[in-house]
Amino acid sequence: MSRTFLFTIVLTISAFVFFASCANEPDKQLIILPLPSEPVKDARVYSIVDFKDKTEGGFIPEWASLWLSSGNREVEAKNDFHDRFVFVYSNEGNNFRALELLMDNFTPGQDFPRLAATRIEARFSVGVPYPDVEYGAFYEDLIRTASDEPWAGVIQVDDFWVKKKYQSTEEGEAESWEFLILLTIEKYRFTSQMEYIFQKIVPDPTPSELQIAAANNVKEHFYEGF
Repeated sequence: MSRTFLFTIVLTISAFVFFASCANEPDKQLIILPLPSEPVKDARVYSIVDFKDKTEGGFIPEWASLWLSSGNREVEAKNDFHDRFVFVYSNEGNNFRALELLMDNFTPGQDFPRLAATRIEARFSVGVPYPDVEYGAFYEDLIRTASDEPWAGVIQVDDFWVKKKYQSTEEGEAESWEFLILLTIEKYRFTSQMEYIFQKIVPDPTPSELQIAAANNVKEHFYEGF
């Protein structure tokens, strides 16, 4: 085997390793505008075998049925909520009493901020594999500030629970309860508080120009699909 042939093989392998390693690095130059997206819901097949007030002749309210099947957007699309943002607190497990206690102790003032922060985080994360790289310190400060913000105007509208029986699990059929709390806030009140949060964030270290541009890109289109 000639030296020339060996040298060619080495160069080929080196080039392959170089480009492979580059492909695995986050692209810090690309500004991506997150597309509207609904958080992925549990795809397991289940049937509802019990629900709140069933024994008293009650029924599953429309908002709960819509949320269980489709998520926030379908609930917000109802005429009842045309001027409001909808947030649903959800907690699922196999201990009914523990879930009930959590729901009884739920308060909008204490618990809504993390719901808001989670939805804000999702808005900035969709389509961006490395949000902390894409937006720099702005991203962490945004989520922390939203989590600490004393959101005003939040109304707890209703609560509900369902008992699910899942099919085709590894252990066979499995049952669990899911507790839901419906909250709403007028859009103008949410947007004004959101704008205040954007304005008061002073990230440290200061983001790069590309990171600032990426964050501004999302802020300008923040409510498209929010």
